[in-house]
Parts: sequence; C-alpha cells; structure tokens
Amino acid sequence: MSAYRNKRWVQIVMAVLPVASLSLLTFFPFVWRALKTKKASDIRLAVIFTALEVVMLTALSLSERTYKAGPDNVIAMFMWFVMLAATITAAYIYRPLNKEEQAAQAQDTRSGSTFL
Repeated sequence: MSAYRNKRWVQIVMAVLPVASLSLLTFFPFVWRALKTKKASDIRLAVIFTALEVVMLTALSLSERTYKAGPDNVIAMFMWFVMLAATITAAYIYRPLNKEEQAAQAQDTRSGSTFL
C-alpha cells in the first residue's frame, strides 16, 4: 500500500479539484482512482462521473444562451450539482483509513491492486 493513501492532503486536493477547475476536471479523481485500484466499484464511479461530464459539456455547448449571456439556469444548476456530488464523493473515497479499514485492505491480495 502506498504512503499516499492515508494523506489528508490527497483527500483535500481530489475533493477541491472538481470545483476549482470549474467542472472541467470533475472526472479526474475517479478515473485516477479507477486506474490505480482496478476495482469494479471505482471503475463504475469513473464511468458515471465521466458520463456526467460529457452530458454537462454537451448541454453547455448546445445551449444558445451560453454564447450570449452565459449558461441557462437549469444547466448552471446541473453543473453545481455535479460538482458538489463529485466533491463529496471524492472526499469520501480519498478519506484516510482507520486501522480496521487498513487491516481489511491488507487482506486484499489481488494482483494489480494498488492504492493511492
């Protein structure tokens, strides 16, 4: 297990990234974790947030109002919802583990299983 997994700063950076990038990197914390762990649940999260990112950017690009006065209220609400959901989810999955969770993870001896 890597030393990065239990660092608080990793949790903070990955949780702030979706909002700090103004939703352009909403998918990054989940894709990064899916590439590292290769677990089905992490891959599922990466697919969900990548799809939400594509839907959000498509909605922004198709809105006629975006080019004139900024995004529609509905699109803006959707963007904030996705960013908030990504922030909360990233903060949870990158949380420092307690001793029981670390012991349970040490039991997982799958090949290719690495943690941040």
